[in-house]
Formats: sequence, C-alpha cells, structure tokens
Amino acid sequence: RTDPPGKITKMPSPREMHHVHIFSDHNFDAMVKFYQMIFNAEVVNTHRDEQGHARLTFISYDDHDHRVVIIRQEGWGPKPKRPVGVSHIAFAYSSLGELVYIYKKLKAIGHPGPHWTVNHGNSTSFYYRDPDGNEVETMLDNFSTIDTQDYKRFYQFTEEFGEMSEGNFDPDKMVELYESGVP
Repeated sequence: RTDPPGKITKMPSPREMHHVHIFSDHNFDAMVKFYQMIFNAEVVNTHRDEQGHARLTFISYDDHDHRVVIIRQEGWGPKPKRPVGVSHIAFAYSSLGELVYIYKKLKAIGHPGPHWTVNHGNSTSFYYRDPDGNEVETMLDNFSTIDTQDYKRFYQFTEEFGEMSEGNFDPDKMVELYESGVP
C-alpha cells in the first residue's frame, strides 16, 4: 500500500507483531533448537563471526524472513530467576506513511525520538524505547514476504551486503523526502 502525504490522520495500529529478539549466552544452540521445535520453524540464516561462531540465528515459521532471532551475548551468563529477556518487539505496518505518522506523532508529544533508524535493505525500521526502556521497533517490509525472506536467506550478512550502519538514515530527512513526494 502507498499512502500519499497527509492521508494518515490518526495513529495507525500495526498489522502484525513481526518478530522477537532473544539474548542467550551458554544455551545459544539449545535456544535455536527449542524455537525451531516449538514453532515447527526453520533457520533462515545464521550470521557468524570471523571465527565461524554463530552470532545471530534467524528463525521463521511462515513466509516471513524471520519471526525469532537468537542473539549470542557472551559473558552474560545464566539469567536470573526473574530476568528481563526480550531485546525488542517489532511491529510491522502497512506503509511508509504509517511509520512517518508514528514518528511525527511521538515527536509532537515530546517522546524521545528513535535511537536508531535504519533501512536493513529488506525492511525500514525505527527503533524506540518505551517508558521502561524496552526497545520497540516499528517497521515496514520493503518487498513481498517471499522476496524479503530470500533477501535474508541469500544476501543479508554476505560480503556484498556491507555494514548494517550503511543503512542508517536521518528520520527528519526521511519525513521531508516522503512529504515532498519522493517514493
């Protein structure tokens, strides 16, 4: 869907919750196996460090590029009995206009702006913190679900992909371009 500037006039609801990041340390491999099992899911991609150790494993149970990401956080040790364990929750929206509207609305009410805005290639994301400091991603898939999954599977984190930071963008400039009609 494409929304022209000015069409979004009220706070939109997400069309779905897209994915969850989960930090792990000693149990990384067991976590990957557990989420594959419990969701009848597949590993779409595992990003490895220079030594070949798995750092990020993307898991999907449907036609999306990922629903759960297990992230290795070495040195964190076992979690306490009452941990805070979710890295962030991502909510997918239907158009860039909805993401722009959310950004402008939060800015207008004085909520801190996103601490990270990035075009991942397959998606465009604004990362905020809620009042308790939990990270909330508002995002838009840039392609169809199968193309987004193929992007994650065959391109993202390859040598040609480059650094994730190359996709960082200024949200105010994004709004300006969007409102001037740049697709």
